Amino acid sequence: MKKLFLMALSFLFVGAIGDVKVHAADGDSKSSEAVEAVDLGLSVKWANMNVGATQDSGFGTYFAWGEIKPKRSYTWGTYVWSNGNSQFPIKYTTTDNKTQLVPSDDAARANWGGEWRMPTVDECEELANPENCTWEWITKDGINGYKVTGKKTGNSIFLPITGFRFYDDVQFRAINGIYWSSTLYSGTPSKAWCLEFNFQDVNVTPGKLSSNRFSGRCIRAVRK
Repeated sequence: MKKLFLMALSFLFVGAIGDVKVHAADGDSKSSEAVEAVDLGLSVKWANMNVGATQDSGFGTYFAWGEIKPKRSYTWGTYVWSNGNSQFPIKYTTTDNKTQLVPSDDAARANWGGEWRMPTVDECEELANPENCTWEWITKDGINGYKVTGKKTGNSIFLPITGFRFYDDVQFRAINGIYWSSTLYSGTPSKAWCLEFNFQDVNVTPGKLSSNRFSGRCIRAVRK
């Protein structure tokens, strides 16, 4: 685990958690007219909302890693790059040595088009680095999350807590924000790197929570 950042006070969490809307609808993945590329002074610009959302506080759509469409149940058995219920993927493995999603398997590129794509693990680390951005825990439209402000530009994005889809359920939606990167965790190819946070800390990790590739995560896209 690469722990990059620790902040926020527990009373802020206690005061806001009661307002969390755990029933917010997921989007249809199509790009909203309100999507913008925000310059935080980093190597890439970050979208102002999640793929599938219609506003910056929306959760958007949940995707398994390397899949480009949402589905009802997220298991190894339903995962496109798995052979049945096997936990040994058939693509992006130690055999094919693919560690980065190709554009056709990138949900941001497939759904939004243009130059939009999923961020790499390095770009997630750049965003999480406190030398580059300040992370402020806030509540927006009744949803907890972080206001992330670039120190060079003063521009901000909001990252809502999203939880993740596991089998037929959404888990940890009121507690954790978990976003896919486009980078495989080569140490265990059944997992991929994630940007993960709660009210206390921000991490770029392959498995603080279940980061098995079949589980559904939200995506915050980037572009040049």
